[in-house]
Amino acid sequence: MSRFVAVGDIHGCSQTLAKLLEILDLGPGDTFLSTGDLSSKGEDSQGVHTQLLSLEERGVNLIVLLGNHEVMLLAMQRMVGANVDLTAFPASIFRGAAVSFLMRSNETWATLKSYGLESAEDPGLWAFRSDDPERHFEKVSQRLNSVEWKLPQSHLDLLCRCKTHHIERNCLFVHSGIQPAHIRMHDVHRAVDAQLEEDARALCWNRDWLGQTPGFPELIVHGHTPLCYLHSWISDTSPWRDDDLVFKSIVHNGALNLDSGVFLESGHLTAVEIPENGCLSEFRFIRVLRIDPVTKDRLWHLNYM
Repeated sequence: MSRFVAVGDIHGCSQTLAKLLEILDLGPGDTFLSTGDLSSKGEDSQGVHTQLLSLEERGVNLIVLLGNHEVMLLAMQRMVGANVDLTAFPASIFRGAAVSFLMRSNETWATLKSYGLESAEDPGLWAFRSDDPERHFEKVSQRLNSVEWKLPQSHLDLLCRCKTHHIERNCLFVHSGIQPAHIRMHDVHRAVDAQLEEDARALCWNRDWLGQTPGFPELIVHGHTPLCYLHSWISDTSPWRDDDLVFKSIVHNGALNLDSGVFLESGHLTAVEIPENGCLSEFRFIRVLRIDPVTKDRLWHLNYM
């Protein structure tokens, strides 16, 4: 019987991912699903992309969901003239994404730096917290015609194969979730279709639904919100904390958050192996403490001026 493993946000932490894959020891025919946000924040987004391509070459079925960082990266790659085919995605999903890419606080600069693109360190290209993001984008958009920000074609093709969502093993896999108006629907397919038609961006960015139980029976498996940040959206975070106040992924109120903040000082990478019948009691969790160094932004001070 083939295995099915889902993993939370990796965010450029290639060494931690490598350790997880070593532990999993997946073989041909097994499935490895990422809930999205492969890149940014950590030091080695390029290494993460490379490892996933190698996994696919070994016969593992790779499913990558479109996280907000993939959305921003693809929007920017299109703008700088890279060969990206985005026809499979709803147009609404990229609305405003190129502007968001240039906000320094989104840490997409770390992705560019991992590919050796030195312009990632040019402070003139980024909008800092005191800037108006759209006005800044208009100011620098002409400069973007000359930057060498194109990623290798094989990596671009990987990103273009991302999915907005995936339904399997009695689970809805999505990067961030869907808006409350749709999460209350009783049919998961109708709920997702309604969200895609209204505004597909919510699948990659939305947090308004956190803490709400879905109307459909499928478990929502997602990332996007580091567990230790849950207090900003949910008043009581005790279900996710152990006696040492360590935040861990658990099934609660019809959802499973796999984003355990691997890029943070106290972060880790969480994966779950899901049985074919989707039985919650048979879920097997794998947790790897962060191995990668925490990324330091030498321009961090410009966000606090």
